[in-house]
Amino acid sequence: MLRMRCSLYGIVLILLLLVGCAPDPKPSAPTPNSASPTVALEPAPKDTLQVVFFDVGQGDSALVVFPNGKTMLIDGGETDKGRRLVQKLGQIGVKQIDWLVATHPHSDHIGGLIQVLKSLPVGEVWDIAMAYESPIYRDFLLAVRNARTPDGKRPVFRKVRAGLTLTPARGVRVEALAPREPLLVGTRSDPNNNSLVFRIDAPGGSFLFTGDVEREGRQRLYAVRARLQADVLKVSHHGAANGTDKVFLGRVNPRVAVISVGAGNRYGHPHRETLALLQGMRVYRTDWHGDIVMRLGADKKLQITSTRRAPDSAAAAMQPSKPRIAGVVIGNRNSKVYHTPDCPRLPKPENRVRFRSAQEAERAGYRPHACVIGE
Repeated sequence: MLRMRCSLYGIVLILLLLVGCAPDPKPSAPTPNSASPTVALEPAPKDTLQVVFFDVGQGDSALVVFPNGKTMLIDGGETDKGRRLVQKLGQIGVKQIDWLVATHPHSDHIGGLIQVLKSLPVGEVWDIAMAYESPIYRDFLLAVRNARTPDGKRPVFRKVRAGLTLTPARGVRVEALAPREPLLVGTRSDPNNNSLVFRIDAPGGSFLFTGDVEREGRQRLYAVRARLQADVLKVSHHGAANGTDKVFLGRVNPRVAVISVGAGNRYGHPHRETLALLQGMRVYRTDWHGDIVMRLGADKKLQITSTRRAPDSAAAAMQPSKPRIAGVVIGNRNSKVYHTPDCPRLPKPENRVRFRSAQEAERAGYRPHACVIGE
């Protein structure tokens, strides 16, 4: 049963009025992100939950196929990944999305969903519906407005808050743990810290999806004693250091951790600190493993396959990506922080110092801004 009522507000007010709001209810190691075969979803035994973590580069996307065949798509990577994502869904036999979930409005999570909304019938759209101004988010909301359900109606648009629950199949429960009202403001990244965090419980075990939640968001989860324990953890924020800490991992206590990350990304994800915390766990990474399929049956056995084999050396698979920061960076002579030239928070022109490389900036005593390291 769904137990939350959604309301209209902020940037999505007009959209919600138009869309409608529902009552609550031993080969050599592969090259990362090299070409890989299409993931295959085999007919699953009764009471089996299947989850596919798609390789969408530096972004997130996961498909949940419930035991009754209903589907939930969680995020979709950047906009340029949308067509390939739709192809992958078609190749594994997905003809409609029952629940399309946007964990937060950053482009590496919602961009690819725009093409999905244009290409497949969608039953419901879940969104945190926070006031956030960006061209990609506006395009996403427009795609929601123009999308259609299998019977030609507009999809339900549901503003998700902690406490919402869903029973998509017998014995399966989805529970939203975050965000809560009032939404967090004034953090390093309000969209990240207000990410939709939710559990999926099935007869054989559980999954925890975390979006890009950071320190402030985790602290709120601790304060309300959210039920975080799960067998499989989707590691927050592509393995960034601000997405995971020892306390969080102790509360989740996962058997398996999945990092959705692009090879050689500019941020250096996954960060060394996060990988150190994950030592001793079974860790899967989309940059190494490609698409990752997990099948969880009532017998509590977790079967995992992937479209690429990870490096032979477990140590190699636990190495952080080396950031591809090439070319000029801009330093702030006051804060001693350096930025990428396209950073939205560049210092005032009179405070700028130009460096030929990040290495040159660091030799001069500057440290990277969040736009460089992805925090």
